Amino acid sequence: MNQTLPLLILFLLTACAGKVDYVRPSVQLGSANNSKIIDKPRDVVWSSSVPELGKQFFVINNLDKASGLINVSYSGNPEKYIDCGRVTSYVKNARGERTYDFAGASAHQQYEVMNGNGLFYISRRLSLEGRVNLIFEEVTTNQTRVTASTRYVVQRQITATAAANNIPQSGSDSISFNSGNSSAFPSNRNGQATECAATGVLEREILSVIK
Repeated sequence: MNQTLPLLILFLLTACAGKVDYVRPSVQLGSANNSKIIDKPRDVVWSSSVPELGKQFFVINNLDKASGLINVSYSGNPEKYIDCGRVTSYVKNARGERTYDFAGASAHQQYEVMNGNGLFYISRRLSLEGRVNLIFEEVTTNQTRVTASTRYVVQRQITATAAANNIPQSGSDSISFNSGNSSAFPSNRNGQATECAATGVLEREILSVIK
């Protein structure tokens, strides 16, 4: 009997390890500062806001002066405008030790995960569409309140390729939530659910151009 075989099996079992940790978002929910009061008549604020918004990277979808509504949208990298916590994946095998540490809101991340089913190469993409309603309200004849309310839609795409057979498997899902709130993607095999929360930066950037 080959006495080295049990030792080799024991080495392989102890040499391979993996762990995934997740830290939830640090954003304080329900604290969205998404309105401002401007000491100018409503018509003046409206007239100056439309061209200013058009100069930004937002897309103006709809204008309704009678109701005081402007709808704009943002589409692109989510990391600036939402907090999806932080992901850390540790992998150890015959190739050595690797640690991946990245923001959960990262637009694109490639990393490795090792669990009871073996080693997997992960390609993960996240995209954001923010749909913002701007409401212009007359407080007094010389004061206007502008409120920015956003509907966040976050799309996630994941491709996992098993190192054992190099066969990729892909899937996608999405979540949505409003200003000052959050939502979570379904739990993964480790029982971890990625939560994403609005940071309020998008609303503040839009309101900053309205004067």
